Amino acid sequence: MSKTLTKESVAPALEKMRDHLIAKNVASDIAGKLCDSVATKLEGKVLSTFSGVAATVKSTLQESCVQILSPKRRIDILRDAMDARQRGQPYCITFCGVNGVGKSTNLSKVAFWLIENGMKVMIAACDTFRAGAVEQLRTHTRKLNTIHDGKQMVQLFDKGYDKDAAAVALSAITHARDMKIDVVLIDTAGRMQDNEPLMRSLAKLIKVNQPDLVLW
Repeated sequence: MSKTLTKESVAPALEKMRDHLIAKNVASDIAGKLCDSVATKLEGKVLSTFSGVAATVKSTLQESCVQILSPKRRIDILRDAMDARQRGQPYCITFCGVNGVGKSTNLSKVAFWLIENGMKVMIAACDTFRAGAVEQLRTHTRKLNTIHDGKQMVQLFDKGYDKDAAAVALSAITHARDMKIDVVLIDTAGRMQDNEPLMRSLAKLIKVNQPDLVLW
């Protein structure tokens, strides 16, 4: 027997989904807006006998997330980096994310891919908050430079700790332009969405430096 969904009938499943999203470090206001969007999409939808409310809520949420996260344009980093090089500018990528998701490791993987494609790379150490962050990047840089018989394909730019991250990034980009470096990879401190001081710092870094690509 078919069933027509109402906001009331999907509310329990959406409440569980909202709690699950928050437990997975999704900001509470974002989780709420996602669930409200799902409720609006499902209101009036007719379910078949074999379709469950919880499964329908989950699949609709997945569709909404894919729609939101799908880029509006095709991203070709190598092409865009070469275009920037022709303009005499470094191509800048900022890496963001919550604590412990592997930003620095993934940044190093991107650096490896770039140097394998003939790009000169500068890593900007803009995590001036976490102890050991600069040393971790220094280790990655040293290992990356052993790939091409010790030829320096990757440079590390750092100003140490307790510095303004936006200013460090700006100095790195300026130095990279002067040195004719092709790509600047900007490492940032891990932060939770509700950490207002660190979120303000990230917003300032993005506003001041206007990176070509922000990866979260």
